[in-house]
Amino acid sequence: MRLEAVLRQFRSVPSLLVVGIMLTACATAPARPPAPISTGQPRVEPEPTPEPVTPPDMPVIPDPEDIEEPMVNQPSGLELTPQFMAGRDIRRIAVLLPFSHSSSGVREQANGLLAAVEMALFDQAGEDVLLIVKDTAGDARKSASVTQEAIREGADVIVGPLFANNVKSVAGSARDAGIPVIAFSNDQGAAGGGAYLMSFPPEEEVARVVDYAILNGITRFAFIGPSSTYARRVETALRFEASRRGGIVIGAEFYPPNSDAPVDEAQRIARLIRSSLGNNAGKVAVMIPDDGVQLQAVAPLLPYYGNDLRRIQYIGTSIWNDPTIWRESVLNGAVFAMPDPRDSRSFRSAFERNYGRSPASLASLGYDAAALAISFLNDGVVTEDELQELDGFRGVNGLFRFRMNGTVERGLSVMAIRPNGPELIEDAPESFVLGGS
Repeated sequence: MRLEAVLRQFRSVPSLLVVGIMLTACATAPARPPAPISTGQPRVEPEPTPEPVTPPDMPVIPDPEDIEEPMVNQPSGLELTPQFMAGRDIRRIAVLLPFSHSSSGVREQANGLLAAVEMALFDQAGEDVLLIVKDTAGDARKSASVTQEAIREGADVIVGPLFANNVKSVAGSARDAGIPVIAFSNDQGAAGGGAYLMSFPPEEEVARVVDYAILNGITRFAFIGPSSTYARRVETALRFEASRRGGIVIGAEFYPPNSDAPVDEAQRIARLIRSSLGNNAGKVAVMIPDDGVQLQAVAPLLPYYGNDLRRIQYIGTSIWNDPTIWRESVLNGAVFAMPDPRDSRSFRSAFERNYGRSPASLASLGYDAAALAISFLNDGVVTEDELQELDGFRGVNGLFRFRMNGTVERGLSVMAIRPNGPELIEDAPESFVLGGS
């Protein structure tokens, strides 16, 4: 039994029609199941037939004009309290994102993350939650400065920032003030010191597809990919994950990014695959962390240079969730890991209905980060013990939990590429193995 998404309708507010997303956990998981963070309710043991959840009161998000003048310019040391919230026991979530970054793509991600944070507040919070929105511009110094502002204004938790160097500049001050940081960097080196990364690290996806390959009898792996930071992370993870499961990486080749036809690299890796297979039975799993036209150019080269396609299992990461590659015939049956698409479908639908556009690729992380913060603030404060809950949590991206070092572990599904789109061939796990990675 899998996680079900239940939608409920909220009243409209200026420029935002709110749709709630409540995720309910199955009662079949061993021990305690992951906490369904988007209910905004305290953790409870599962019931065979849950009672309907009554929507909470609408939270208040201050008007931007109120934030810029009477709020930010308060005397140092005073908590941020707009006049219309006077007398309430306010809980404050600071959101630090690069709204004025020079890149339009980065600004789009920042605005998408904020929109998803607002969705989570209207869905989960009451009238005593206040957003404190700060612009980091993607700059480490400014990130440190606005962190100090957020601390003075009484932030209980910080959501963001986006870039690794920004996270590092925020985490120290926040930790000294006892404020946890739920950030969005994909660089695992930014984790720790009070910073927890709500991200989609490629290392998690590599671990999932390597597991799948090993369980299907494949113990030999090869790599061919662009010479990029992302691809090198994938290659390092492939070697680590294969080795820890008794497998071996027989070889790796890197080609220049955006190469139309990496012929020499493909010939070398094809030769290694033929030599490894010889007359033995079995397959070699070939990792290609590329997408679009580059992937379509690289994948056919291996059978072209003498590899039997029936003895190759192409494996990849979530960047293969790309309609432009699905009709490439040599990729039919190729597998990759990603969050279960059924878990995120309700979020995407709700976001599109609310804002009239598709969510940015990282937007769902903003929803889960805010929903998690709200679920803890409803009980008091956000603590490290709660963030490191071994059972984990369920959000709009499925199962996840934070490790002690601040990195995230995710329960991922395995998808197979078909001509009409990816097919779910192995469900994401319903629970974590306690004491696991």
